[in-house]
Amino acid sequence: MKTSELLVRPLVTVGPRDFARHAEGLMDDFGLTMLPVVDSGFFRGVVTKAGCRRSEDQAPKVERVMSQPELTVGPDFDVATLWEAMTRYEVLCVPVLEDGQVVGMVDRLDVLRAISHEDPHLRVGHAAEHG
Repeated sequence: MKTSELLVRPLVTVGPRDFARHAEGLMDDFGLTMLPVVDSGFFRGVVTKAGCRRSEDQAPKVERVMSQPELTVGPDFDVATLWEAMTRYEVLCVPVLEDGQVVGMVDRLDVLRAISHEDPHLRVGHAAEHG
C-alpha cells in the first residue's frame, strides 16, 4: 500500500506570515498536532502546537516558530516502510510531498489502520476471536 492511499482528510495548511495563534486554533479545530506551512503553493516546513506555545513573542508569525520535519515522504512511499521510519524517528505525523508541494499529511493512526487492514493478525477483532 502507498501513502497516497491514506490521504483522506482535507488538507489544512498555513502560510509563514499567518499568526501562530491562528495555526494553533486550526490544529485544535481539526484535531491535529502539526500543520504544513505553504508559501506560493510550495512546502516550506511545519508548525506544531508545541512550537506555537514555545515562542516568547506574544504574537509570533508562523515563520518564527516553524521547523523542518525530520521525515517527509512521497505519495508512492510504502506504508509499512513508513511505519518503521516513523517509529525509528519517533515521528507522529509526516508531510507527503510531490514536486515540492504538500499533497497531504499522514499520522501514526492512519498508518496503523492501513497496516492492520493488510495484516489480519493485527486486526482488533482477530485478537478477540482467537484470544
